[in-house]
Amino acid sequence: STTDRRGTLLVCIHAVFLPEQGFNAMEKYMDVLRAHKPPLKKTKTTQDDEEDRIEGGLCVPNSVLDGCESGFTATDERRAKASTQFFDNTALMALLCHHDIVLFLANMRSAGEKQHYVISLIETLFQHLLLKCRLGILYDIGCQVKRSCVKWGFLNRYMD
Repeated sequence: STTDRRGTLLVCIHAVFLPEQGFNAMEKYMDVLRAHKPPLKKTKTTQDDEEDRIEGGLCVPNSVLDGCESGFTATDERRAKASTQFFDNTALMALLCHHDIVLFLANMRSAGEKQHYVISLIETLFQHLLLKCRLGILYDIGCQVKRSCVKWGFLNRYMD
């Protein structure tokens, strides 16, 4: 009818939840790297500025990254945004393609947005791609994830 102008909406119900054991293993792996690997040597951005440096492999100085870190509650892994006392799952994290199709999902079971979830999602995606593939990632605190990857060697085999 001419009065019914609603379009058809198609949705994809298929979702691939990654097993919790994978996230636990990634968290332990990241803890080992953080405990045993010294941070990368820093290089000065200018001769006059002793404090503000660019860490190897990054494009912006620490002052920018530190400002980002303090500006987002998601970067504070200790800050709980949902109670684990009442809920088993505190949030969902999804990895989507550029068509907004969910590729992988993480059931976040800890308070705070821990980096092992995003690192696990990226690692899982790379397991399905050719090693030569260049991957662009859009994430509100992606600069902090890259900083950790460079500093501690996370996802080293995929970084160039």
